[in-house]
Amino acid sequence: MASADDDNKLERALVWIVVVLVAYRVVYHASYLGDVPFAHATFSDGAVYEQAARDIVTHPPLGTEAFYLQGAYAYLLALGMMVRAWPSVGLLVQLLLAFVTLGVFHRVVVRLWGRRAGLLSTIALLAHPGLAFYENKFVSAELGIACNVLVLAGFVALLRVTLDRDESRTGPRVLASLGLGLAAGLSILARPNMVLALPFTLIAVGLLARGDGETPSRSWKLVALTVATTVLGTTLALAPMAARNLAVTGYPDVQPVHGGGTSFLIGNNPKARGVWNDADLLSARLGTESQELAEVLGIDPKLPARERARKIGDALYARSFEWIAANPGAWVKLEGRKLWLTLGDQQLTQDYDWLGERELLPWAHRVGVSFSMLLALGLLGAGAVLGGRWQPRETGEPPEPPPAFVRTRSARRALGWFLAGQVGAVLAANLLYFTSAQHRLPLVVPLAVLAGPGLLALRWWGRPRLARLLERLRARTPGPRGSELAGQDARDAGPPAIARWVVLLAGLALVQGPWPRGHRDEPHPVHYYNLAMVQDGIGEPRDALASLDRAIELRPRQPIFHMRRAHLRHRLGDLDGADQDLAVVFDLAAAGDVPDWVIAQAKLDRDNVALERRLNSR
Repeated sequence: MASADDDNKLERALVWIVVVLVAYRVVYHASYLGDVPFAHATFSDGAVYEQAARDIVTHPPLGTEAFYLQGAYAYLLALGMMVRAWPSVGLLVQLLLAFVTLGVFHRVVVRLWGRRAGLLSTIALLAHPGLAFYENKFVSAELGIACNVLVLAGFVALLRVTLDRDESRTGPRVLASLGLGLAAGLSILARPNMVLALPFTLIAVGLLARGDGETPSRSWKLVALTVATTVLGTTLALAPMAARNLAVTGYPDVQPVHGGGTSFLIGNNPKARGVWNDADLLSARLGTESQELAEVLGIDPKLPARERARKIGDALYARSFEWIAANPGAWVKLEGRKLWLTLGDQQLTQDYDWLGERELLPWAHRVGVSFSMLLALGLLGAGAVLGGRWQPRETGEPPEPPPAFVRTRSARRALGWFLAGQVGAVLAANLLYFTSAQHRLPLVVPLAVLAGPGLLALRWWGRPRLARLLERLRARTPGPRGSELAGQDARDAGPPAIARWVVLLAGLALVQGPWPRGHRDEPHPVHYYNLAMVQDGIGEPRDALASLDRAIELRPRQPIFHMRRAHLRHRLGDLDGADQDLAVVFDLAAAGDVPDWVIAQAKLDRDNVALERRLNSR
């Protein structure tokens, strides 16, 4: 009875941890919306998504322009902006989606593992700060997470139906596989690299339909039916976007036609170090970058936008492959560095700066489950569950496993293939292109799924060993002997919960995570530049000036920073300050390596300052 009471207390404690983590999330998002300018205006990729969303809102439901970036996130923003044409309203819809996603995840893992392990998996996901960080940003990361959780829910639903031994009932199985296919298609729309997970999902579906091979001829028919239905669901999910693009552009594209050429060049060029860089070619000005690239690459700028984008993508791929072919050793070393960066704890943020947000909200993201912790727990869970070494044992629950528990060999193999696809597709994108905290983020879903069983398996693996250690340390202490405790644990835990080599691998994953991947301990200068652009956009020009001052303090010879500050100083009436900044821009231009558009803007500002001086002198 004491053991049952202890188990109940443990579960109540886990529930309270979930409540506290959800409350923290509410406070964090409320503070972000109220205190951080980034919540009220967009920049970089977010500005492109906002422009597409406004096009949809102005000309519902299709809009009139081709999507430069993937269109699913533009539609998510448009849902809120149809109520009020502010991006912050679209952000509220995104936050609502984030909380619904967390609720769906919890329900799924409880069905898969049982209440206790499900709570642990939910805690692991909630306590990872990187997930909360991207829930309120104007990027497509949260939509990708939501769709990946939906795919997980579809797989678990199919797994639950498969465990029904009534082979005559094919209807529920077909509906479940159709739902899984729909979810897989949505995940591809949200993040194109998830198409790499689809073959793994289809193998998992086939393994579930095949079962353990009791009736081979019937099983192969069922395999064909369920796999075909899954493919049909994926096709149906992609069809609306293809139809939309066909109506708007005349071509049934599902993703932007440049095919990720820009990202591939960023990740594979002589300047690449595994993270974002300009490859000595990119301006990062998404509004005009296409025209600039066309000029540099010798592509006719008068070509139709779609054809021009495709030729640009092809040319960028060609440049990268040419460099890889000429430098295979350097490329292999670069791939190793990308993996090293991907597996670390450091938040390699790009558009939104992790350290910059910590400066804006000093109390946020101070503690939590790091990526290496999640990775270690995921490895433990994979070793225990996929190896058939773990099963839920929870006091007060029916003796049967949870409704979707992978108790058969075929189900374990199917789960393994499914999770391998979810992990592999994300890793492939980080290795083939370039890595960042945003690109790595989808890995937290499959790792958190396995974290609950991983924690319990580690507990069952460690308690007998701890008891034996205590026995040696307290050999003469009266009361229950360590060997008796070890024997009790062995009876409770059943067969060994986890192999030693898995524990060793998880330990290595945990130890390598905190190792520094970079030496930056303060916000990036571009953070202050982006903050200034947003502050100016929402009507806070003096705050924007202070942010630009900080950016220039950190990077005093960045011409774009000086050009922007000159423009802002001119608007605020500081003509002498504007002249000083413009002088720096022209000095840097004389030395070379200043983009033409920056020089053109600086000349325009110089003329405007001179005109205002003449007007003031009258």
